[in-house]
Amino acid sequence: MKCSRCDLDSVIIQGHQHLCEKHYRFGQMRSSAKRHGKVVPTHEQLALMTDENMICPDCGIKMNWRSKDGMSSVASLQHYRSGRISIVCRSCNTRHASMEGDSYCDMPKDHKRCPSCLGIKPSSEFFLDNGRSGLLKRKSICKICACVKLNQWREKNKDEYNLYQRNYRAKRKAEGRPVTRNA
Repeated sequence: MKCSRCDLDSVIIQGHQHLCEKHYRFGQMRSSAKRHGKVVPTHEQLALMTDENMICPDCGIKMNWRSKDGMSSVASLQHYRSGRISIVCRSCNTRHASMEGDSYCDMPKDHKRCPSCLGIKPSSEFFLDNGRSGLLKRKSICKICACVKLNQWREKNKDEYNLYQRNYRAKRKAEGRPVTRNA
């Protein structure tokens, strides 16, 4: 079956319509905008906003239409506070929402905002996160705040931390790979 709005193959049946991934996502964007009382663009306006290569204008990553292909890179409708509307990846959309006004747009490309200390710092000031997504991303809080929080946790949970360290060293010793301390 072909999409009810274009010549692409349909992947989703919604009511009586057969939709491709793009037009299905457009419908989601429009209903979300309406639900939140924001400007609802037409399908034609959304098509004009969409980059042919599906590249996010804010961060430059390749976007996709459905979350099964990567949750953080799903194309999302961004209503800037200046009145401008754009299609950006979900990751940029979320970061924009957490910042004052449209200050996200003014932030240098290789910088991030730490939600803990509220500072805007270079990406190198954030630890790498090899999380479930499999991509090398950066942690949300900066290295300084992460170390402070870790030290606070260690102080608060001293017995638990010490027990963990003893068990870790004993396990390594049993495996024939003892932990050596630097003198």
